[in-house]
Amino acid sequence: MSAQPVFHGIPTALRQSGRADGVPCLAVHGFAADMSVWMLVEPALRETCTLTMLDLPGHGATAPVLPTGGLDGFGAHLSAVLDSLTLGPVWLLAHSFGAAVAIRAAALDPSRVAGVLLIAPAGLGAEVDADFVNDLCAAADATAMRATLGRMLSRPGMITPAMAQSVFVQMQDPERGAALRSVAALLPGLQAALAPHLAAMAHLPVHIIRGTSDAIIAPDAALPDRWKRASLHQIDGAGHLPQLESPAPTLAAIRAAMGVP
Repeated sequence: MSAQPVFHGIPTALRQSGRADGVPCLAVHGFAADMSVWMLVEPALRETCTLTMLDLPGHGATAPVLPTGGLDGFGAHLSAVLDSLTLGPVWLLAHSFGAAVAIRAAALDPSRVAGVLLIAPAGLGAEVDADFVNDLCAAADATAMRATLGRMLSRPGMITPAMAQSVFVQMQDPERGAALRSVAALLPGLQAALAPHLAAMAHLPVHIIRGTSDAIIAPDAALPDRWKRASLHQIDGAGHLPQLESPAPTLAAIRAAMGVP
């Protein structure tokens, strides 16, 4: 089921699927992406989860409007989405910038969160590659965009011309491009923005999944000291999007973390 409910004044693209009696899971994509980043793991997740996916503000089919307050505003927006699900504690499955948003939302009320799965998380001890972000925002055409997006993968050819064209069109749109560039401006400050909120998640199960060949966020960044229950899953040979490049081992790590078959 697809819908566009309004949270904090922002019409937000949501898609819900899976088992009514499954493990509640909310999937959050990263910067300049949309819910399609889960396309290779979504079918399997639907078999065991009550799965909700969304497009973040400014991204995909969600309105090109950003919440006020930077990362805090994104966290409050995602928190409102969590409130709407009424499913009990929810697993947050989040990628890159979306991982920072998920951490901020979880810190607002950890009781609503069953656990957190962070794939190539931004804001946890390693900076997002600034050249990549700048090149993505400044790409002159779809060919340049494809080359830039390809840096996220150890197999760049997986980025199709259609994928590159879609991101390029969004960056060229006056409203959506401006929103995405405003999100890009948040990326260098994510570590400082998250630091005061990490302690609130110390008791939660936190699972971090990283590709060993990630060229966008260093894959060897240390986990926060205060997350004593955090665990790390390495996906050999994968880049910044292991859920697309290596869906089987990524899905196995997700399922193991959630405790589902």
